[in-house]
Amino acid sequence: MVIKRSRINSDKYFLSQPIDSDIYIRVDNVSRFSKQLKTFGFDDNVESGACVLPCVFNKYAKKNAEMFFTVNKNLPKEEYVQTRYWTRTQWVGIGETEQVTDIVYITKLRYHRDYFSPYSVSFTYVKNGEEDYIISDKILNTKENKEKLLNTANMVLGLFGECSIVGQNNEGIKQVRLDWDILPPGEYPWDRISSTLSRVCENKNRTTKELMLRNCEEIHNLSPDFVAYGRAGFNGYVVFGFTKKNLYVLESYLPDNATYIFDNNWEELSKLSKAQILKGDMCKARLIHSKSWSNQIKKVVGANNG
Repeated sequence: MVIKRSRINSDKYFLSQPIDSDIYIRVDNVSRFSKQLKTFGFDDNVESGACVLPCVFNKYAKKNAEMFFTVNKNLPKEEYVQTRYWTRTQWVGIGETEQVTDIVYITKLRYHRDYFSPYSVSFTYVKNGEEDYIISDKILNTKENKEKLLNTANMVLGLFGECSIVGQNNEGIKQVRLDWDILPPGEYPWDRISSTLSRVCENKNRTTKELMLRNCEEIHNLSPDFVAYGRAGFNGYVVFGFTKKNLYVLESYLPDNATYIFDNNWEELSKLSKAQILKGDMCKARLIHSKSWSNQIKKVVGANNG
C-alpha cells in the first residue's frame, strides 16, 4: 500500500498486512530523492546494502534515535540537576575580584518524567538493476507497536512525502552498517580530536559544547588507543577504546545523557542498536554527568588503564 501524505494519524494504513506479521516501511525509486537521501543519512555514493539509523531531521526521527519522555503532572515535583557553563565574578582578596568560567550544577524542581528508549528502526538502501529503494527493519504488526509503526511512517513521510507498507522482507540482502567512522588504531593528539568534536557540536549551545569537550578531554587523558565517531542517527556520539583492557567509553553531547562504559569487544558494541545502548543493561558502568563524574571515570577507566 502506497501512502502519499506528509503524515498519518491512524493505524488503519497498516491493515493491508496481516496482524502479527512482520511489516516494513519502504520508499521506492529513491534516486528521485538524492537530497532527501543525504538528509536521511546515506552518502552520495551509497552502495546497495548500506544500513543506517536515520539522522535526526524531524521530531519523529528524534524519537527514533534518542530517548524521549512524557511528563506526569499528577506526581509530586522532583529534583533534577541542570548543567550550566557559567561566567561569574568572585572575590579573590580585599577589594579584588576576578572572572571565573566553569561548569556548575544547579539543582531545580520539575514535574516527574517517564523516559522511553528510542524506537531504533534502521533503514537499508537496496539497488537491484534499475530498481532502488530504502526499506526499514522489520516491525511486528501489533497493537503494542502502533506508536512505533506510526512514528516510523511519519518520519519517512515528513521527508519523502510517500512510503509503502509492505510485507516483503529484506532477508538475503547483505547489510553493511554505517553507524561509525572508525579511525585507524594509534595515538591521536587532543587538538585533532577537539577540532572534530567542535565541528560536531557547532550548532549546540555553549554549555553542551563545553561539557562535551571537557568530558572527552578527561577521557583522552587516560590514553585511549582507539577512536570512533557516530554517523547519521549516532551523530554526537564518540567512542574511546582501551583495547588492551577491552574497555570502550561512549560519550555524547546529548542532554540528560550519561557516559557508558562497555567491556564488550568493539565488533559486538558496534552492532548494538541505539535502544540497546541507552537501556544501559549491557554496559559495565553508566556514569551520570554530575559533579562526581570526573572521579568516577578515573576510577572505572583509569584504574584499569596500564
